[in-house]
Amino acid sequence: MNISNLLVIALLALVSTISFACEAPSEQGLGKELVASRAKLYQQPPEQDYTCLEVYGLDTRYSVFVRSWLYFEQRMLKQRLTLVANDQQTQQQQKILLRLQRRIDLE
Repeated sequence: MNISNLLVIALLALVSTISFACEAPSEQGLGKELVASRAKLYQQPPEQDYTCLEVYGLDTRYSVFVRSWLYFEQRMLKQRLTLVANDQQTQQQQKILLRLQRRIDLE
C-alpha cells in the first residue's frame, strides 16, 4: 500500500467522522446549528469546536447563510470592542470567528 492510498483512506475516515458527528445538512439543521454555535460562542469561556458549522459553511447550498452569520456576529463584536476596548472575552470571541471564517474561506 503506497502513501497516496493511505492518505485517501485517512481522508475518508476524517470525512465520515465529521459527518457522523453532525446531522445531514438541511435548512432546519442549519438553523439549529447557528443557534447552538451562537450559544457556544457566548458562553464563558467560549467553546472552540465549530466543526458542524464549518461543514455547513463548506456546503455551497448553505455557505452564504453561514458567511452572513459570521459577518454580523463579527460586526456586533467589533461594536462591543469600540465601547470597551480591552474586553478579553470579546477579543477571544472575535478570534474564534476569524479562525472559523478562514477555515471556510480556505477550503
